[in-house]
Amino acid sequence: MAKKFFITTPIYYSNGIPHIGHAYASLLADIIAHDHLSKGDEVKFLTWVDENSQKVVESATEKNMEIMEYADMMAGEHQKVWNGLDIGYTSFVRTSTVEHHSFVQKMLQKSYDNGDIYEGRYEWLYCVGCESFKKESDLVDGKCPDHPNKPLEVLSEKNYFFKLSKYQKRLEEFYESHPDFITPSNRFTEVKEFVKGGLEDFSVSRETNKFGIPLPFDPSQVTYVWYDALFNYLSYCQEDEKKWWPADLHVIGKDIARFHAIYWPAMLWSAGYELPHQLLITGHFTVNGQKMSKTIWNVIDPVLWCEKYNRDALLLYLFTAFPIGQDGDFDEKQAIQQYNARLANNIWNLLNRVLTLSLKLDWILSGYEDPLLEAKRNDYQLKYSLSMEAYDLKNALDEGFAFATELNQYVDTMKPWKLDIMDSNDRKLLDQCLSTVSVWLTSLASNLSPFFEIKMQEIISRLGVEKDWKKWDGFKIFEKWEPLYARLEYKTDE
Repeated sequence: MAKKFFITTPIYYSNGIPHIGHAYASLLADIIAHDHLSKGDEVKFLTWVDENSQKVVESATEKNMEIMEYADMMAGEHQKVWNGLDIGYTSFVRTSTVEHHSFVQKMLQKSYDNGDIYEGRYEWLYCVGCESFKKESDLVDGKCPDHPNKPLEVLSEKNYFFKLSKYQKRLEEFYESHPDFITPSNRFTEVKEFVKGGLEDFSVSRETNKFGIPLPFDPSQVTYVWYDALFNYLSYCQEDEKKWWPADLHVIGKDIARFHAIYWPAMLWSAGYELPHQLLITGHFTVNGQKMSKTIWNVIDPVLWCEKYNRDALLLYLFTAFPIGQDGDFDEKQAIQQYNARLANNIWNLLNRVLTLSLKLDWILSGYEDPLLEAKRNDYQLKYSLSMEAYDLKNALDEGFAFATELNQYVDTMKPWKLDIMDSNDRKLLDQCLSTVSVWLTSLASNLSPFFEIKMQEIISRLGVEKDWKKWDGFKIFEKWEPLYARLEYKTDE
């Protein structure tokens, strides 16, 4: 029986078109989803847009558009990006649906009935860019560190608050009993240290906002951000909730880690739900050493970048340049160098050597493998599997390319091009060498398929190991095929 696996991307604000930072999280989720599909699991992979936001209202006003007209347009733009990157989501979800609004109101009512939501007055600094209130300790030089160019607003109004402080002890006990709830561990440490400092109740409504979901117990106010946005993970599962909830993995950025690791568990407990199994938190990255900014024109459109080079080059660099969870830098020249070294010079070179020699000799491989190298193959397979289970994609890729290097070295040692096919011992060695590399390269390509699906499946097809080696002469079919991974040249935008 197939296992279920439910994975989600961050809930992206709909007032901006996704850039390479957003693409990083969505590609990460896509790779993990494909890995589970390759194991035969039944996968639900959701991505979203958060439309009930003040940002959407302001952006629509700036463009002289109706709010929903603007939201429809931006939802289409988001889908264009994800489809352009071949993100294999199963559903694209919007927070503007009637079903979502109804579900959020039910959750608010449950928390209100449980005594977890109460009326009060809020006066605080508010960052429109983050859609969140700020403490003085959150600021750098009196400004929001993530949006220093946006002035902070001082708000004072009647609000309703969620009793987050009530759940502090329960959260601390949960973290202690679930050491893998957040990965990587350094991000979990940050969350636990924040909770130790003491939790304060937070606002769940706005009096002045008119676009959004009205509170069921006070229609004069609309719910603010987190009940609306976070319960989106659950509202889409209403029809088959028992099957899919709790979610197996939320992929999120470090800027929203606290809301998912602290607010979200407490809100779920308040409404009577289990918590998601795990949060995978990504870091941020700069571009050529500079923070991404539209003012200096260094915000990278991931689809255009892939059209300029290719998707595999983008994905390879994103997941090998720095470990998931850490901050890093995107350097285009290094991305091209990595592609040429690892995919063109390593993987393609290995495939080309085997196929070229097989074609030249009109060789029909037996499938017999070199037993002396079996331990290395098993060691690689174990390391790869453990890395993928831990969502350590960098190490999984590094191990794969190290194994490809080892196979190339094996060919160099065996020197099959020097073997005499008329000699019975040499024929056996030649067959052993070509068969070993073919079978093992197929295994490697199968492992790397969640990352580079199209090209890796083509490698498997070219090698044809699913055929009967002794009867198949399909190598001749591929004699005129173009290189899978031709070298790339760095292109300037000038």
